[in-house]
Amino acid sequence: MNASASPAPCLLIATANRELDLRITEVLAGMQYSAQKARDGAEALAILLGPNPPEIALLDAALPGQSGLELAAEAKRRGCKKQSWIVLLCNDADTSTIVAAADAGIDDLLLCTAGHLLNEIDLRIRLGVAARVKDLAGEFEAQIQAVSIHSLHDSLTGLWSRESLLSLLFPETDRVQRLGTPLGFLLLDLDHFSLINANYGYEVGDKILQELAGRLRRYMRSYDMLGRSGEDAFLIALPGCNAHQTRHLAGRIRTIMLAKPFDAGSDSITLTASIGLAQSKGRSPLVVLREAERALATAKLEGRNCEREYVAPRVRQENTLRTQPA
Repeated sequence: MNASASPAPCLLIATANRELDLRITEVLAGMQYSAQKARDGAEALAILLGPNPPEIALLDAALPGQSGLELAAEAKRRGCKKQSWIVLLCNDADTSTIVAAADAGIDDLLLCTAGHLLNEIDLRIRLGVAARVKDLAGEFEAQIQAVSIHSLHDSLTGLWSRESLLSLLFPETDRVQRLGTPLGFLLLDLDHFSLINANYGYEVGDKILQELAGRLRRYMRSYDMLGRSGEDAFLIALPGCNAHQTRHLAGRIRTIMLAKPFDAGSDSITLTASIGLAQSKGRSPLVVLREAERALATAKLEGRNCEREYVAPRVRQENTLRTQPA
């Protein structure tokens, strides 16, 4: 046997008919299936709804307690995350049986008549089809997950994308409104990063961004939200951090995390960053992000390599002069 070959799917045999059970077991003997067995509907349903349901289930239409049709319908009704490929073992396949099987979520039918208990070739063909379909379904699901990950995360750093992070911040903002807790925004932009790309190449620049993302990820708390919001900009949301705590963290990132040199091929370079800060106060993340951007712009105008907090402009109140009638 080839040790590198993928294992055959696990399989459930649910029947109280001993002769049928023995015949199926005999056919499976040379196919290296990992088989589970159930003698009644309750036992079979527990396996189908368990944490590790079988890839393929052979359900006897005449199973005591709950028939194969009833079992399939129940599994479909409960909406299991991982669905078994269900083959109904039945004595006939008239129109009414086929319609009932389709409604119940049955994937295939296999005839087992009294005169001809089970056709080995039929069983092998159906198991082969079921295995191929399950493999294709697994590949398709893996592709969907990969696409989902790429759509939600920045492809270079693996951090949340700007749009994904903002979508996470809306429910977090609702929590801030309900509980009255602080939520700090920190928008970090590397100073003169375009010179890194110009002098060392984009490959080195990408590696530096990946290294910085790793440092930020290790430094942040598990429930902080970290995303890449631009080419060399990172947005960090800090639940529970008030203005003072956000300033303190921004200073530590700038003076401690960025103080460690980054590898640039034959050289080691030290980066600086400008950081804009803002407080949520339960307002829309888009509004708070704009405030952090304005604070970041102030940090750049004031010489870079510093952090600045957004300060709302004062509203000028003009006294209205009332003229007395002549």
